[in-house]
Amino acid sequence: MYIISFIHKIVREIPGSQTLNEQNSQMGLIVTIIMTIILVICMILVLFNKKIGLYLGFIPAIWATIQWILVHVIFAYEDINGIWWYPIFPTIQGLLIIYFSIIALKNDSNLI
Repeated sequence: MYIISFIHKIVREIPGSQTLNEQNSQMGLIVTIIMTIILVICMILVLFNKKIGLYLGFIPAIWATIQWILVHVIFAYEDINGIWWYPIFPTIQGLLIIYFSIIALKNDSNLI
């Protein structure tokens, strides 16, 4: 799920935040890049069997579940593709990362 979320950020969210950047400020781009960096750190830590990687994974996962509310509802930006249901995709990614992280933390016999 980290890899899928990472690819989604590279392919969709970073270019999308650059488009929104032209309309407003650079905050969206900065936050998206920070979440991408955290995802990379999480993947590296989990590959080395570090439990902290799962805990850090909660940060971009929670952000993915609430970012559409912030961007599309509060700031009222239209979706780039005009597809109203598209925000469901990162929300489900975030929820699945949270779910699998909890499962991995419960079965943490191999994690340090």
